Amino acid sequence: MRPRAAYSIEPRRQTEAARSVSSSVVFPAETLQCLELEKVLELLARRASSPVGSRMLREAGPGLEAAEREERRARGMEGLSAVRAERAPGISGMGDLDEILNAAQRRILEGEELLAIADALDLIRTLALWSVQYPDYVALRRCLGAAPLERELRESLRAALGRRGEILDEAHPRLGKTRQQVRQLLDQRARKMEEIAEGLQKRGVLRQRQPVQRGDRLLLAVKATDSGRARGVVHDRSQSGDTLFIEPGPVLELSNKLTEVRALERRLVQEVLTELTRQTLLASPALAEAELRLGQADVAFTAGRWACEMRAEYPTMDGPVLELRQVRHPLLQEQLNEEELVPLTLELGCEFELLVVTGPNTGGKTVVLKTVGVSCALALCGLPILADLGSNVPLLPGIHADIGDAQSLESSLSTFSGHLSRTLEILDSVRPGSLVLLDELGTGTDPEEGAAIGQAVLEHLLRAGALTIANTHLGQLKLFSTGVERAENASMEFDPTTLAPQYRLLVGVPGASHAVEVAERLGLPGEILERARGLAEREGGAERLIADVGRVRRDAELLRERARDLEAEARATKHRISQDEEVTKHRVKLREAEAEEAFIEHTRRMSELRAQWLDPVVNRLKGGDQDALRGYLEALRGELDGCTLGERWLAFVQGLRKGDVVYVPKFRDRLQVLKIHKNRETAKLRHGNLEVELDFRDLTWVEPPPGES
Repeated sequence: MRPRAAYSIEPRRQTEAARSVSSSVVFPAETLQCLELEKVLELLARRASSPVGSRMLREAGPGLEAAEREERRARGMEGLSAVRAERAPGISGMGDLDEILNAAQRRILEGEELLAIADALDLIRTLALWSVQYPDYVALRRCLGAAPLERELRESLRAALGRRGEILDEAHPRLGKTRQQVRQLLDQRARKMEEIAEGLQKRGVLRQRQPVQRGDRLLLAVKATDSGRARGVVHDRSQSGDTLFIEPGPVLELSNKLTEVRALERRLVQEVLTELTRQTLLASPALAEAELRLGQADVAFTAGRWACEMRAEYPTMDGPVLELRQVRHPLLQEQLNEEELVPLTLELGCEFELLVVTGPNTGGKTVVLKTVGVSCALALCGLPILADLGSNVPLLPGIHADIGDAQSLESSLSTFSGHLSRTLEILDSVRPGSLVLLDELGTGTDPEEGAAIGQAVLEHLLRAGALTIANTHLGQLKLFSTGVERAENASMEFDPTTLAPQYRLLVGVPGASHAVEVAERLGLPGEILERARGLAEREGGAERLIADVGRVRRDAELLRERARDLEAEARATKHRISQDEEVTKHRVKLREAEAEEAFIEHTRRMSELRAQWLDPVVNRLKGGDQDALRGYLEALRGELDGCTLGERWLAFVQGLRKGDVVYVPKFRDRLQVLKIHKNRETAKLRHGNLEVELDFRDLTWVEPPPGES
């Protein structure tokens, strides 16, 4: 039980109104910079599958509106679930639509750029179909289902562009004929040049038999001494002057005609590109919206993949209590082996709002501040944090941090002045419920005065209702936090024998500096050590008191931490069982779907065999024999259609409508229904740029097997 406080500082509670006012949300750039949020977001951005997703992650920040953050969180949690269940769609090969649309404002787009727009629209369509296939992912369906598909623009682009962005003959009424004319002229010119070269070669006029290509012109290398025997236009000569490059007159005439026709081809291609660019500009608002939604989906799936890779989770975000369970810093996890990384567990805002962390240097106190700060910032960005399930991050109205050496030569500030200037900014902007992280509080000046200023700052933050973690070496601040309500001590664990840091935070255990012990291990002479101990005791023995208290409370904290670990392990086991159950259900559904698909395929094959073998036999029978056999075949088909699988398939066929998307096993692709012929039991579908008519038995509603599109 905690000792009775010497005095009390009553914090002001944050109201819901205060939390909801966006103007009161404060996340200073200096704080986010010292927390290294930008580096963490870069880790995520490099994993994105699209330029827009990468850009969104780099530009993410904790100052989101509540609705936007909740939507991102909801999409992200569904994306994580899809990744874990191996249901996440592929998002790759997409160009930067924002860059392309900006270019369209200044110039005619190239074929490759227009092809990138067509690919993006295909991807949007695929993702929209995916969201329909998995209706349980409500937030992702809300995002992707409302994405503009721009079917007319997509069809125009696909009809005009080839696989590498080249303009197809069909894109313009005159283009195919013009290109045919180009090919004919090229062929005529090649034959004419061959004929002329053969004659001149026999007369010994040429330096080489093979014509030389210079730009769009075909030339012959003719001996300068025999140039009069080769009539034509001289285009060039060798450096020595012994060889002239001549275009024969008949070839010149064909080349001029070829130049005219190619100029016409370029004009026609430019007309197509101009028209497609015009259509793109008209659709640019819809394209920008589609790119936004594609980026939002990419962020969700990227965060999901990152969470699986880094063992991250989405924390809950309700209530005033900050609770982090087994949290790790993302940059440290990238650098260290898993066994080298010591996770952090703490709770702030339940029993206390102020945590004073003490202990020697190199113990990990600053890492505690950065880990807590960057985890809260990521959660407020709507992204997962490297922590176990059960973690909670409140809707903080601000994060403020003074971490690292704040001295500035340009501003003539000492370390103390730099820290104090930053602290003043924090005190001026802090709100109830804000998170405040202070490193080396009160250092850089006289210890007594520094401790007095530090204590006054902490008292003010308590009254303001802030959630505060402060690091310090000053003994007076260690003692202060043991006698104030809503405040608590913590220290970084050290090996009591070797004094080696263990990098584990022990809440409720004040830390001693161990300066004399460290000096002894480093070999300080005995007489100096004895004098140091005597002076330390004369000063009141605060360090000894803290060490004694620490030993008592360390054991209690370790027991409590062990209990937390067991609780977290039980929670993780429950979560794993729940996930395995979900995967099992999915596999069962898939097996059922495969069985139904096999049933449909066998039924279709039986119909083919009946038409091939039995129908001719039935037609040759007469009277009652024919009727009896026909009755048997109809009864057999009725039995097949009447079973459970058959009933489901009939319901599927009867519900088919124009615009539906079905899976066609023979094409291994999802196709869109263009028209239904119920009397013929066929459907017309779009397959790429083609229209195909298939029997109902060739269609199914089940999802494609893994590995197929």
